[in-house]
Amino acid sequence: MKTSIPPQPSAADSDSLLSVLSVLVVEDNDLDFLQVSKNLRHGRKRISLSHATSLGAALQELEIRDFDVILTDLCLPDSSGLDTVKRLKAKCDAIPILVLTGLDDEAVEREILHAGAQDFLPKGLANSSWTRKAIEHAVQRQQSINEMSRVTAELQASHRLLREQAELREQDHQKLERMHQTAHEFLAKASHDIRNPLTVIKEHVSIVREGLAGRINLEQAAMLEKALIRADDVNNKLDDLLDSSKLDSGLLDICRRPCHVDEIIDSVRASIEQRAAMRNVKLEIQSQVEAPVAYCDGQKACRVLVCLAVNAINACNDAGNVRIWVRYDEPNQHIRIGVNDDGIGIQPRQCDQLAARFARPGVTTDPDDKLLGLGLSIAARFCRLNLGQLHVESEPGLGSIFWFSLPVVGSDQIFPRWLELQSAPMQYVQLLSFHLNEQCTPAEKRDSELLLTYLTENHELLIQASDSQWWLATSSIFPDVDARLKKATDEIARLTEVRAANPAFDIGIQTRGIWSLKRPIDEIDAAYQQLLQDEPSQATR
Repeated sequence: MKTSIPPQPSAADSDSLLSVLSVLVVEDNDLDFLQVSKNLRHGRKRISLSHATSLGAALQELEIRDFDVILTDLCLPDSSGLDTVKRLKAKCDAIPILVLTGLDDEAVEREILHAGAQDFLPKGLANSSWTRKAIEHAVQRQQSINEMSRVTAELQASHRLLREQAELREQDHQKLERMHQTAHEFLAKASHDIRNPLTVIKEHVSIVREGLAGRINLEQAAMLEKALIRADDVNNKLDDLLDSSKLDSGLLDICRRPCHVDEIIDSVRASIEQRAAMRNVKLEIQSQVEAPVAYCDGQKACRVLVCLAVNAINACNDAGNVRIWVRYDEPNQHIRIGVNDDGIGIQPRQCDQLAARFARPGVTTDPDDKLLGLGLSIAARFCRLNLGQLHVESEPGLGSIFWFSLPVVGSDQIFPRWLELQSAPMQYVQLLSFHLNEQCTPAEKRDSELLLTYLTENHELLIQASDSQWWLATSSIFPDVDARLKKATDEIARLTEVRAANPAFDIGIQTRGIWSLKRPIDEIDAAYQQLLQDEPSQATR
């Protein structure tokens, strides 16, 4: 049975009715229902009452319309006790339930709340004000609960979406890593497969050029010489491809050590002179350079110099001029190695593009020179790895000047330039010191230096402070002070076992400082320089 009592608005609400609360009263006792309706008759908010005399009737009402609150007795014709609350809660979890009870038992009241009811109203004590406030508060609490449930559901959905997106990104990342590794392996294998027949071709061309397979004339010798040079070009292009792949993947080895500039120039002199002679270009190479010892990877510096020299030669017409020179820039504590040419020059807007991958802004006059355009890009990156920079000055029709810098041994610029290379995901810089026993022989010191050079990884910096002390700067993701220290100690111990017939390495290792890369570079460098002055004081984080 259902009874509906129309609301009776007060005089204060006659002009504007704020809202209407729809209440379902589940009560089989008509007197109790009339008492509830009497208590709810007056108030600022209008209340629309619906009456059900059994649980079944209440469930039917909930099927056909929505209610703001449910007031129910525990004892009904078709249900009794807490089962009434549980079944109503299961039917409409988002509607607050208030229990009308004649019991005054705290244990029963706790069970009512535990079953899912929001509150309870003692039948004999309830009055108009109390009943209304209980209903309004129950509705407000349920609205808050519903809003929290909605927000929680949205957050859970967002969390699932983010987790799915993270999983997709991880899958894409793994796929890209596999593709990158496959490409790197392909380049390495292709390079190996191409070099083998190329070596055979060069050997046979050399045999013919030298006249060992029969006499040849000068024109034939010149053609064979050009074939040999072009074979070397192919080798250089293969090196460029492999180095570009290694640079992108962080696998390129870098070994910075004291290096004489004369040795760098002498090691590339023959190949550059051969190329200049083929193009009929006059080549001048500055020799007997009076400059301090450079701190660099000598092999990388040679690659840069060959790249700049070959580009300069290719930029010249016949009877052009190319000059290789060296200068010591004492104020900046670095050595400049440059290449001048009087070739076609470069447009100003193109100078900034020279270090871009595959860029070819007209630096050659040779129509047969089909370069990949990787040379200058790799040269610029090699210069950065050598803690220097590549520079260009040019004007169309007047030639170009290319030069790169190398820091000198003991320069104050070495450490801050290395710091500039550090990037995400690295977060910290750690400094270790290696001390040798002062009683070590020169041979033992030399072996120790080779050992420390071997221990230095690509992203690290090894600086010799004295004959018996070295500094190792390393970057890491976490501020784990002991990880690199333990790794170096274990590696030294392992290599000592290999040197069974030689004395053990007598090297002391100590952590000297660790800094966050979020700090400015000049602050980290100042702390490092202070360490050098205050040896052996400890650095602070």
